[in-house]
Amino acid sequence: MKQIKNAHCLLIFIWVLVLSLPLNSHANRLILATDDGPPHMIKENNGGIDIDIVKQVLAEVGHNTDIIYVPLTRAKLMVSEKKADVFVPTFLQPNSTNIYYSDPVLNYKPTVFSLKNKNIIYKEISDLENLSIVTFQGASGYFGEEFAQLSKKANYQELHDMSKLPELLLKERYDVVVLDFYIFYYFFWKQQGNNKTQYAYKEISSFPLIPEVSAYAGFNDKALRDKFNLQLSIFKQAKRDQQIIENYIGKGGT
Repeated sequence: MKQIKNAHCLLIFIWVLVLSLPLNSHANRLILATDDGPPHMIKENNGGIDIDIVKQVLAEVGHNTDIIYVPLTRAKLMVSEKKADVFVPTFLQPNSTNIYYSDPVLNYKPTVFSLKNKNIIYKEISDLENLSIVTFQGASGYFGEEFAQLSKKANYQELHDMSKLPELLLKERYDVVVLDFYIFYYFFWKQQGNNKTQYAYKEISSFPLIPEVSAYAGFNDKALRDKFNLQLSIFKQAKRDQQIIENYIGKGGT
């Protein structure tokens, strides 16, 4: 009888332990809402520069992350309504009662690219005035009035498919490409296939004529945001963010 009672108590203990595991696991899981925009957010492999940085920093403070892909306006709304815990990327806005913004996760770098064999150095936007320019769709609305004036010229082109821009430059279809540094080198690196040599990178010159734009993560929990910021600083000091970047654009692009 005593053995039966002991066995019964043991079963109860094991059952309580099993029930507690999903609860503890669930408590440490967060939902990250984002959009699809390689190489910053890549739905195809559930990663990307921005996503990987945020996921790894959160993991270092004890949180696993599930990712959902929605338009960024929807992602922000989901976080404010507590249907998700964090969204990325977002750009500088004041904190509200529902959203708390992190320190910069990454600086996006709008960049002018040209072929090195042209032997030309560009120092300001006006230097591009008589050149053929290709960039991403909608760029004329992002880079200020001087750039907007360039977009009115006949030798200016915007394309929806950003993956084509590095190849168009290499084939000398245009004098310059204007694109985010990471996006350009992500597609450039992919196009190199198995021949990812430093030589290919040395064919490209880049000019940071347009101010960088900081990208942030948005949280609905101030304490979690503060904990994230503290670990993000440690993460960057150890240059682990650079390791992530190299995974997507290679060492030649960093």
